[in-house]
Amino acid sequence: MSDAGSIKVWVLVFVALFGVGTVALVGIGCAVGANQCPFVKHKALTTTDGMTLYQSTCIGCHGARGEGGTADAPPLRSGEAATMTLPQIEAKIANGKPFFMPAYSKKKKHGTFSDAQIQAVAEYVISLRTTS
Repeated sequence: MSDAGSIKVWVLVFVALFGVGTVALVGIGCAVGANQCPFVKHKALTTTDGMTLYQSTCIGCHGARGEGGTADAPPLRSGEAATMTLPQIEAKIANGKPFFMPAYSKKKKHGTFSDAQIQAVAEYVISLRTTS
């Protein structure tokens, strides 16, 4: 086999393995609830209790007390988030952050929260600022 033919084979092998790896990571993420799966319809949450909604959707990235984890999921008790107003937090929850945080508003594609639920989560996030 020529050098050009061998390079093509390696490129095809790499692309195939990359595809399999990506599918596996998405599948594992879906299985453990670490990301939103485009092909799985989750049962809608009907509660308007901010803490319950936060624990079911936000805790995985932002932590139990809003301490955050990475630059993609910043702390909610300090930094920029600690100075955000209620309407600003509601807007962030409703619209999300491309590639990092889904938009939760029912007005957005795949959104699951009503306006009342978004307000409840935002109020809970603000309450985290005063808890130790």
